[in-house]
Amino acid sequence: MDNSKIPLVPVILSGGVGSRLWPVSRKQHPKPFIKLPDGDTLMAKTLKRSLSVSHSNELMIVTNRDLYFHTKDEIIKLQSQGGLSPSLNQHYILEPFGRNTAPAIVAAAYQLFQKHGPDVVMLVMPADHLISDEHAFSQAVNLAYEVAIEGQLVTFGIHPEYPETGYGYIHSNQGRALLSERSAGGAAFQVEKFVEKPNLETAKSYLESGDYYWNAGIFCFTAGALLSEVEAIAPSLLSQIKSTFDVSSITQNTTTAQVELSSQEFAKVEDVSIDYALLEKSNKVSVIPCDIGWSDIGSWSALSRLIPQDNDGNHLYGDVIALSTRNTSVYSPNHLTATLGVDDLIIVNSGDAVLVSHKSAQKDVKKVVLELEAQGRNLHLNYKTVHRPWGNSTVIQKGDGFKIKRIVVKPYSSLSLQAHNHRSEHWVVVSGEATVNNNGDVFCLHVSESTFIAVGHKHRLENTSNIDLIIIEVQIGYYLGEDDIVRFEDKYGRP
Repeated sequence: MDNSKIPLVPVILSGGVGSRLWPVSRKQHPKPFIKLPDGDTLMAKTLKRSLSVSHSNELMIVTNRDLYFHTKDEIIKLQSQGGLSPSLNQHYILEPFGRNTAPAIVAAAYQLFQKHGPDVVMLVMPADHLISDEHAFSQAVNLAYEVAIEGQLVTFGIHPEYPETGYGYIHSNQGRALLSERSAGGAAFQVEKFVEKPNLETAKSYLESGDYYWNAGIFCFTAGALLSEVEAIAPSLLSQIKSTFDVSSITQNTTTAQVELSSQEFAKVEDVSIDYALLEKSNKVSVIPCDIGWSDIGSWSALSRLIPQDNDGNHLYGDVIALSTRNTSVYSPNHLTATLGVDDLIIVNSGDAVLVSHKSAQKDVKKVVLELEAQGRNLHLNYKTVHRPWGNSTVIQKGDGFKIKRIVVKPYSSLSLQAHNHRSEHWVVVSGEATVNNNGDVFCLHVSESTFIAVGHKHRLENTSNIDLIIIEVQIGYYLGEDDIVRFEDKYGRP
């Protein structure tokens, strides 16, 4: 087959929470959707980067079911800005819960195999990494494409800049180069072994050796080569994925194919990384060493490096007053944060939570997340602003028996037809025009107009215009939990 006709399809994995970036990264608004200082999200950067190296107007995203509409919003925004083609072919595999990278990648390979056959080349990358040298990345992908077509499972290895103990490493065989003479973009080497996160002394020795690389978690292979190796090395994993597909919901329209994996069957799939399940055991793995300006943005220090440094070594973002402050990072995009006489701190103000950590302790931020979960608090799940398929809602204030929300409904979107057993609601339009169904009575509300929704009444809020609808909602009742919703109709397929 002519190599130029073999499609390369980017596969974006978007499943991690990024708990070390709490309180900005949360389960329902994870790291890929954090807005960076330049205004982009990591997801947006990954989408643009992946399509820039693709051989087809096509991509696949493996993500959690709850993040599907959040992801679609990112794509729609980029399409409206001209960053992505309006006719982009999109494949989604929606997981009911995370099962690590091996099931996600095998599921993606299985789906692409069904559409394109065994020769389709997959470029697998996480949604939450940053790559600053796009040209070097493109060269590395071109080489990976060539090596993948030869039947190899290709990994991307990053030249280590310092003895990092938080990354896995790849040990290459420098004497076994693949395609080095036929490709202008460098060389690929046979992988000797994968190494888990080392201690400091071992990491120093890796740095000095010159043939160990950080494992970037970026891969390239044909669907056929990947599935053949899985069948030979981890046949039960492939069998579990096939069984899950057999009973999963698959929908498709002109530009979008969506596989919603069965919860019951996916729960039987082994929770395992692609490294451990396959790559560490295969003799067909090669690594492409590269310098692509890679970062996994795995800590607040890593994110802070994207913010200019002042004369005192501080990285300050947002509304910040820093007096007698040195070597401190402050992230406070929406609320004033003032510091006085502090050194070597990480301070993050998300509006509903504040993190203060010494820089030496920042890798343990996930312990705060675990403590929140243990206490039954939801600050590890959502913000005061919660994203929904139809828009978002922000809790302005709540107290005993009441809650006040600001609700934004996107153009041509609507909430479900629903009722509440324990609360009444009062809606006031502050911007746009609302179409309201209040217990069967359908009417329009304009700015400053309002309606009262009694307990138990079926109701729906809809925006039929091309601008955002904004309302203030006042809830009254003895129980105001978000689970007090009985849905009768929903255009987004929610139960």
